[in-house]
Amino acid sequence: MDNVFTIATKKQADEEDRKKQLLDVVDTMREQIENGDIKEFVACSLDKDGLAQIHVYVLDYAGGVGLFEIGKSTLIQSKS
Repeated sequence: MDNVFTIATKKQADEEDRKKQLLDVVDTMREQIENGDIKEFVACSLDKDGLAQIHVYVLDYAGGVGLFEIGKSTLIQSKS
C-alpha cells in the first residue's frame, strides 16, 4: 500500500481559500433566492483574464441600473 502525500504551496492554499470564499457567497445567495428573500440581483465579477462581468436578473432595465448603483454606493460607504 502506497502512501500519498499532497503538499500545498502557500499560493495553492490561498487559491483554494479564495475559491471557498467565493462559493460561500454564491451559496448564501442561492439560499436567499430559494427562501424568497432575494427577488432580483445585480452582481459584478472579474474573470480569469481580468475582464469585468455583470450578472443580472431584474424585472426591468431601470431597476437593474438602480440596483447596481445602490450596490456601488453601499460598497463605497462601507469603506469610509
